[in-house]
Amino acid sequence: MSFAREVKLEVLDNEIKNECCKLAFLSSVIHSIGELRKTGQDVYVQLKTDMKELFNVVNSCLASFYSCTSTIEKDEENNVNKTTRYIITFPKEITKRVLFDTGLMSYNFEDEYSLNYGISPHIFESECCKKTFIKGVFVSSSTSNILIGESKNHPRTFSGYHWEFDFVDERFADDFSTLLFSLGITHKKSKRKSLTILYIKEAEVVSDLFATVGAYKGLLELQNEMAVREVRNNINRQNNCLNANITKTVNASLKQISAISKIERTIGFEALPQNLRELCLVRLANPEESLDNLTKLLSTTITKSGINHQFNRLIKIANNIDEDKHT
Repeated sequence: MSFAREVKLEVLDNEIKNECCKLAFLSSVIHSIGELRKTGQDVYVQLKTDMKELFNVVNSCLASFYSCTSTIEKDEENNVNKTTRYIITFPKEITKRVLFDTGLMSYNFEDEYSLNYGISPHIFESECCKKTFIKGVFVSSSTSNILIGESKNHPRTFSGYHWEFDFVDERFADDFSTLLFSLGITHKKSKRKSLTILYIKEAEVVSDLFATVGAYKGLLELQNEMAVREVRNNINRQNNCLNANITKTVNASLKQISAISKIERTIGFEALPQNLRELCLVRLANPEESLDNLTKLLSTTITKSGINHQFNRLIKIANNIDEDKHT
């Protein structure tokens, strides 16, 4: 089971207690995955989802206000990538009431009705309704690539923290975007074919989203994954730095030994001052040592900067030697 599905199941498992929030939840799922169907004179709402567990939550909300429940069946025509999908059908006799109560339908003075594609402000009686509305969209229309490491039976991954909401209707997407921003959940917007996408890529913001929808177990797992990745990244950075320093030391040593060898076979060490002569011998005897360690092997006290300066003198001497005159 994917991490995204685990988090959605956790959200669905949290009971919606406030009556006002139940209408907000119904409104959000109908907006997100609802379709208005018509058979003759009958109009009814269908929800299409791969989250079978959504059925019980929807029925709990319907029972509270309308004393009836929806039905569920497998969607045999739209199973994608071997994922079982379901159709949740509202009773036709309450459909118009549900649409009106959830702000998706309104009447004009001629007693004609029209559909509202944006979010009706009256659906938010209090702050809790806003969070419940986000819960409904979260379980209905969100997807993610976040993978939690080895504890979930797959190898550690370098995938990011992408979480997105997919919308067919751009007006609803824009209203939902405003709602997210109002609760401090920053995100970006893009288009993908006919869909409008609102997406988050920062782990801290995904954490805020989880807290908003009440996915506290998922939040702890995410924060643990963030900590593990941070430790792993720090170790990798340290290893990369260490490897870079080793490479730098080896390259410098090779350059120094090349200069010393040229001096030895041409003018000889006797032509050098005592301090440089000793340095040549110490380096040849310890080709892999760092400058710090070489300072401890010399008979005189010298700093790392000082020994580096002496090597630069040796390299300059070697560069100025014309080998043809000494063969």
